[in-house]
Amino acid sequence: MQKISLLIFTCFLSGCSFLSQDEILPLYTLKSGNVEPRRILSKSLAINIPLGEASLDTERIALTPSPYERDYLADGQWPDRLPKIMQEALVEGLSERWGGTYVSRSGTGLQEDYLLQTEIQDFSVHHLKTERPEVRLKIAFKVINLRKRTVLVGHVFSVKEPVCSLAMKGIVEAFNKGFHLLLQEAMPWVENAVLKESGLNSRNDKLSR
Repeated sequence: MQKISLLIFTCFLSGCSFLSQDEILPLYTLKSGNVEPRRILSKSLAINIPLGEASLDTERIALTPSPYERDYLADGQWPDRLPKIMQEALVEGLSERWGGTYVSRSGTGLQEDYLLQTEIQDFSVHHLKTERPEVRLKIAFKVINLRKRTVLVGHVFSVKEPVCSLAMKGIVEAFNKGFHLLLQEAMPWVENAVLKESGLNSRNDKLSR
């Protein structure tokens, strides 16, 4: 009995599963969290579906046992592929920040001024078997001027958030808190890039008249 219990516990930590293919896992989602409105943009911004390596482009919640390993938690998953739910969370947060008039998903057919392109470099649980488990988020942001087809700025934002409970709810709460903190850094950065560039364009237009 002790061996069986140890095996079950080990499989939870390592991400392996006894579930059959037909058994449905609990779904956990990603939200932007409370965002303070700041209606300062007058240019339209499209949000692309984030890029990401194949091991992160999945509904499964990623686990990184070591720098060269990727595994998955066995007791829950995202409701859609991670890049897709992250796009929805970005649209949610940026719309709340700047107003839905200026923020949209890419590919809607609208004539957007700027594009936010992101790449998920890490979005996984680390050190799960230790006394200090944590989730790590690492996302590259690029702001692109769609009219000129040029990259304005690029930056990689990263956050480490402690996991207070090894239950799935505690792990997902850490992901959501970390994502909210990352957005709090990224949104002013995007604002500054767009405002600086649009202000420079306005001055150039006035000088050329």
